[in-house]
Amino acid sequence: MESLTYLVKEPKDARLKSVMRSIICESVFDIFALFEVLHQLEVSLLNDKVNNGGSKVCLLVIDSISSLLAPIIGGKYPQGRSMMISVAVILKKLADEHNLSVLVTNHMVSAGNGAVKPALGESWKAVPHVRLMLSHECQNNICTATVLKHTLMASGRTAKFAAPS
Repeated sequence: MESLTYLVKEPKDARLKSVMRSIICESVFDIFALFEVLHQLEVSLLNDKVNNGGSKVCLLVIDSISSLLAPIIGGKYPQGRSMMISVAVILKKLADEHNLSVLVTNHMVSAGNGAVKPALGESWKAVPHVRLMLSHECQNNICTATVLKHTLMASGRTAKFAAPS
């Protein structure tokens, strides 16, 4: 309880700096660099498990998976779809074996009829356990999260929230 009291009394900017020190950011510009970073993460997590009994890593964020995968799907790489599935398998393995949450963004693109669709299309749809669609109303600061797929919630449920300014 002592450490909790300390955190509450700690100045806001010191808490922010403490949190930011625990974030590792890797810039990845192609699928091959993503494979390398995921491999390095797996090695690090395995070392943490052996040496420390567990990992301090609890969240992996990939923003945006579609910018890395779209160029290889249907493009000059005939094995693009299998590379996409390989990424999915690695992410699920990391999540399962290391109790790690994985958050992946997939941009929306025009469906041609005025509607929008996920950039990675039907191929990626089955990969995540939970799929949410986030939208922002242009005229105000309100965002909507819609459940598209969830094991414990009905599809179509929505929640509105104010976007941070």
